Amino acid sequence: MTEAAQIHPLIEATATRGLTSAQAATRRAVSGPNSFGQIKDEPLWKALFESLTEPLVVLLLVVGILYAILGELRDAAIIFGVIVTVAGVETWTERRAGRAIAALSKLSAPKALAWRDGMLVELAPEELVPDDVILLTAGSRVPADTLLLEADELLVDESLVTGESQPVEHAPGAGDRGDLKAGTHVVRGRAVAAVTAVGAASTLGRIAALVKEAEGQKTPLQNQMRELARALLVAAVAVSVLVPAIGFFRGQPLKQMVLTALTLAFATIPEELPILVVIVLGLGSLRLARQGAIVRRLIAAETLGATTLICTDKTGTLTENLMSLASVVSASEVLGGGDGDKRSPQLDLVKRMARLASETPAGDGSRFVDPMDVAVWRAPASDGLEAKLRFSFDSSRRLASGLAQIDGAFVLGVKGAPEAVLERAIGWRSDGVVEPLDKATRELVLDKVSGAAAEGGRVLAVASRSLTGTPASDRDQVERDLVFEGLLVFSDPLRPEVPGAVIELKGAGVAITVISGDQAPTAVAIAREAGLVGSVFTGAEIDGWSDDALAARAAEGSIFARVRPEDKLRIVRAAQLAGEVVAVTGDGVNDAPALKAAAIGVAMGKGGSDVAKEAADLVLTDDNFATLARATAEGRRLYENLRKAVRYYLAIKLALITVTLVAAVNGSPLPFAPVQIVILELFMDLGASIAFVHQAAESDEMKRPPRDPKARFIDRSMLTGIVSGGLTLAVISGGAFLVSLPMLGVDSARTLALVSWMVGHAVLGIVMGWERRPVALKDLIANQAMLGWAGAAAAFALAILLLPGLAGVLHAGPVNPLPALIALSASLVVPLWLEAAKRLHLPSRRQD
Repeated sequence: MTEAAQIHPLIEATATRGLTSAQAATRRAVSGPNSFGQIKDEPLWKALFESLTEPLVVLLLVVGILYAILGELRDAAIIFGVIVTVAGVETWTERRAGRAIAALSKLSAPKALAWRDGMLVELAPEELVPDDVILLTAGSRVPADTLLLEADELLVDESLVTGESQPVEHAPGAGDRGDLKAGTHVVRGRAVAAVTAVGAASTLGRIAALVKEAEGQKTPLQNQMRELARALLVAAVAVSVLVPAIGFFRGQPLKQMVLTALTLAFATIPEELPILVVIVLGLGSLRLARQGAIVRRLIAAETLGATTLICTDKTGTLTENLMSLASVVSASEVLGGGDGDKRSPQLDLVKRMARLASETPAGDGSRFVDPMDVAVWRAPASDGLEAKLRFSFDSSRRLASGLAQIDGAFVLGVKGAPEAVLERAIGWRSDGVVEPLDKATRELVLDKVSGAAAEGGRVLAVASRSLTGTPASDRDQVERDLVFEGLLVFSDPLRPEVPGAVIELKGAGVAITVISGDQAPTAVAIAREAGLVGSVFTGAEIDGWSDDALAARAAEGSIFARVRPEDKLRIVRAAQLAGEVVAVTGDGVNDAPALKAAAIGVAMGKGGSDVAKEAADLVLTDDNFATLARATAEGRRLYENLRKAVRYYLAIKLALITVTLVAAVNGSPLPFAPVQIVILELFMDLGASIAFVHQAAESDEMKRPPRDPKARFIDRSMLTGIVSGGLTLAVISGGAFLVSLPMLGVDSARTLALVSWMVGHAVLGIVMGWERRPVALKDLIANQAMLGWAGAAAAFALAILLLPGLAGVLHAGPVNPLPALIALSASLVVPLWLEAAKRLHLPSRRQD
C-alpha cells in the first residue's frame, strides 16, 4: 500500500478510476456543493421591496398618500398603480441584468478536470465531492482541498490563501507539502490529487466565512454617470421648487402647487442614470457571451469600443492550434547531407527521444496536454520510453526533458527551441557516431531551422544524453553535454476567418501587433498570411530599447518574436503609457501579468490556463481571433446604445422642465396635472431602459476610429442632441397647451398636451435611435422592444381621445376631432425635422 493510501485508505481504490456518477451523487448529498459562500440569488419579493423603498419612489408614495388624505382617491389609486408598474419594470430589468452578469461569472469560471466513470472530464468546481480524483496542470486553480497522489515538478502559488510570496514545491506524502489548499494556483508541473474537503469545510471556505460580502466594484462609466446624476440633481430640485413657487405667486392654488412640486421632483431627478449603465452593460455583455466572448468584468464591455491596439499571440489564436508533426529531420540529414530515409533508425531515435521529453496524453485527456506533445505521440515510432523523471517545459529555458532507464543505464531525451538545445549540445549524431558540434555546425542547423520556419512551420530541436550512475536531481546538471539528434517540424494552419477579422479591425482604426515566443520566420509567415505586415523584432533586440521606442513600434503593428513573458508585459505597459488602449491575448500562467496590466486582458477559454482566465477581463470560448473582432464591434454598439439611451433620457427630462417652467413664468396653469406627470414618467422609464438597450448597430461601428476614453461622456454632439430633442418635444406639447388653452380651457388643453407628448416622445425616440444614418423601417421592425414601447404610447394617446372615462380619470377634458387631429399630426411631423437635419448633415460627416 502506498504512503498516500495509508493516510487515506479510500484513495487506493479511487486513484485508478476515480468516482462513478452514483458515488459522486451520494457524497454530494452529505458534503453539499463545493461553493465558497457565493451570494445567493435575491428573492423577487425582496428585490421588488427594495425598489419600492427607494427614496424617489417613497417621494411618489408621499404624493399618493397626500392625494388620498385630500380626498383625491382616484388620483391616489392611479399613482399607486404607476408606482407598482415603475418598480416592477425597474426590478425586472435590473434583475435581468444582474442575472446576466451572474451567468457570465459562471461561464468564465475555471473548470476542474476529474475522473468520473473512468473518463477524464471537465466539471464545474461546484460539482466536486470528497474523494474525487482530479488532474492539475500548470495554470490550474486548485478547486478544493486535496491530497497529492502523484506530482511531477509541482510548484504552487499559495499567495492568495496563505500570503506566502514565493511559490512552494509540493510532493506526495511530504507532510503539509502533500496537501494542496483550495484557491491556490499551479505554477509549474503536473499532479493527480484526491479531494479531501469541499465548500465550507475547505480552507478557502473557512476563510470565506470570515469575509463579509463586499459590494461589486463600480466601473468608471458608472462613477461618471453617478457624478452626472448628482450635478443634474441640483438643477432638478431647483426646478421642482422654482416652478411651484412661481405658480403660487402667479395665482395658482397652493395645494396644487405642493403636489406639483413633489411630482416634478420625482419626474425630473435623474435617478435612473446609474441603473441604465448596469442594464445596458449587463445585457450587452450577455449578447457578447452568445458570440463567444465572455465578459468577466463590466469594465471590459465598456472599454472594448475604445481599444486602439491589440497585442495578440500566434498559436491557437491566429492559428487553429491543431498541431501536426509535418516532418522529422535527422542530424545527419541537416549536417551530413543524408538521404532522409523516413524508415531509418536515426529518425526513429529522434522520435523516441522527443517522446521521452513529451507529456503522455492518456485516454481522452489529450486535449489537456501541449498540442506538440500530442503530435509527437501520434507519430509512429518503435516504442515510447517511460520517463522516470520529467522536467516540464520552462519558458525561461525553452525546453523540456525526460529521463528513462534502459538496461540499467539512464538516457535523457530533450526537445525545445533550437537555440536553447544547441546551446547545451556538444555534439551531433551521424550514422551512430557522435561528431563535435562547433559554432559553424550550429549556424548550419539554425539556417535549416530558419528555412523551415519561413514556410510557416514551427521547429523544435531534439537531443539526447547518456548518463552513468544515478542522475542528479538538479536540472542544470542533467540538461547539459547533449547530443543533437535532429529537428521536428510542426504545422499549425491559420484560422480561415483571421484575414477578414484583421481587415475589419484595421478598418476600425485598431492596430494589431503579434507577440510570439516562436522563431521569427515562423511568426512572420503566419502574420503575413493573416494580412499583418510590419517590422520584425526579437526579444533580444528590444532589451536595450526605451519604452517610448517600444510603444511606437507596437502601435505601428509590428511582429515581436522569441519574446519572454516579461517582454510581453513591458510592451503592454509601454504602449499604455504612450496613450494606447491595449487589449492583449494570452493563455499561459506567464501571460497573467500582461493580461492583468492591459486595459482588456483576453484569455483563451478552450486552451487557456485557469490563472490566465482569472487575470483576464474577457474570455474567448473558441480561442479565435475573429471572435475578438466581433466582440470589438459589439462593444462599440453597446457603448453607443448607452449614449443614445442617456441622450434621449436627458432630452425628455429637459422637455418636461422647459414646458412647466415656461408655463409658470407665463402665469398660465401648468400643462400637466401631477397625475399626468406620473404617467409621463412611466413611459420615460420604459423608453430609456428597454427600447434603447435592444437597438441595432448602425453598421459603421467598425469603419470609425476608436473613441477617446478620456473624452467627456456628454460631448458637444451629445449636448446638441439633448437640447434639440428636448426643445422639440417642449414645443410640441407646450405649444399644443398654450395655443388651445384660451379656446378649450385647462382640462381639454391638458388633453392635447398629454396626447402630443405621448406621440411626440415616441417619434422622438425612434428618430434619436439612429445617430449616423437615416431611420429605416426594417431597423425599426427589428427592434421589437422599441416598436412595442412606441406603439403602446400611441395607443395610450388614442385611448385618451376616444375614451372619455379614461380622460376624466387623468384630469383631461374632451377634445373635438379637428384640434385632436392637428395635435396628433404635429406630434408625428415636427420631430422629423431632426431626421431631415441628420440626413442633410450625413454627406459632410462621411467626408470627415
